[in-house]
Amino acid sequence: MSNATVQDLVKLEERIDKRFDELITTLSTFADNVDRRFNEHDEEFRKLNQKYDHLVNTIDGFVGRIDKYETELAARDHKIDRLERWIEQLAKTTGVKLT
Repeated sequence: MSNATVQDLVKLEERIDKRFDELITTLSTFADNVDRRFNEHDEEFRKLNQKYDHLVNTIDGFVGRIDKYETELAARDHKIDRLERWIEQLAKTTGVKLT
């Protein structure tokens, strides 16, 4: 076995430093790529959420219109029932036969 000189240890240290620098560069590039992809997906999710919110608001609007329409129909049906009763009472009082 031979003894390592100071110069050998310095060269080894330089090689190790170089490899660590390469590893740090590789990890940094990887982290940047991961961040970029997450940011791209975040934007896609944001757009999907906006579309979802718009869809929910549109559906809520339709449900509100249907509720109002059903209320109006119920009021109309009640009014028609009342008018039919009055017509039947008038017909009975006046002796008019309804056909």
